[in-house]
Amino acid sequence: MAKKSHDYYGIDLDSKKYVFLIDISGSMENKIEKDAKGVVLNVATNAAANSVGKIIGGSVGNMVSNKIKKSLTKLEKAKKNLIPVINGFTEENYFTIITFENDIKLWREELIPANSKNKKLAVAYIKSLKSGGGTNISDALEEAFKLAGEGVNDEAEMLDVETVFLLSDGEPSAGKYTSTQQISQKVEEWNGLKRLQIHTVGLGDNHDEEFMKNMAVDNGGVYINK
Repeated sequence: MAKKSHDYYGIDLDSKKYVFLIDISGSMENKIEKDAKGVVLNVATNAAANSVGKIIGGSVGNMVSNKIKKSLTKLEKAKKNLIPVINGFTEENYFTIITFENDIKLWREELIPANSKNKKLAVAYIKSLKSGGGTNISDALEEAFKLAGEGVNDEAEMLDVETVFLLSDGEPSAGKYTSTQQISQKVEEWNGLKRLQIHTVGLGDNHDEEFMKNMAVDNGGVYINK
């Protein structure tokens, strides 16, 4: 049975229409070493992976060793947190996924219903994600606001997106705007009526905590530091 979740990094999922902005920059393949415990865990896991690989030997041993090591990357952790959310959606939910590195990519160019078929397709897509490139936060956010439609700045119109989750492990380095101040100013313009809720999840030590926290607080969301 597929694992299901009704929260994302501890944030309750109480909306119907979601866009997930997922960082797949090159740094997302680095190991999570958030604190002393994380460092110890990573060292221990790498040592165990190497030992297992040696015991098995050959190409199979190398494959098993690499698989164990990969399980601790930030990208793999992000996948494992997002997949249960998708599986937990009902057909009342609508969603899409935008990945970002140097460029951005929309999984679907509009929000789609979370029926069984679409959820399976989304899970397969999430599992296939690979990292590389910079961190284009600004273009990903701008695209999310485009998807939200006229309802963002017109209370008479329905919102096509209600909640955005922004997950990143680094500072902006690509896209139209790379200054956190510029990005914050643009989001303030795009979300003038504060109708679109933005939650943020910062992974590891290299994300801009102040920027991510303020982005959430200023847009009715929650900031999680992982």
